[in-house]
Amino acid sequence: MEQQQHIVNAEWHKQHHNRVAEFHKNHASKIEHGENGSGLLAKWERFVYNKGKALLKAIK
Repeated sequence: MEQQQHIVNAEWHKQHHNRVAEFHKNHASKIEHGENGSGLLAKWERFVYNKGKALLKAIK
């Protein structure tokens, strides 16, 4: 019984992680295209994302 519950939980976690990964991929795409909003937090998010992306590009 306990092993079967572990399998059910493991499958739920796998599906959850796939949903989270898909969300982050879509969100990053929206940030790149400037579609994440027009508020102050959205502007900061785009700024940090773009600076981080430029920094990683410069390091490579």
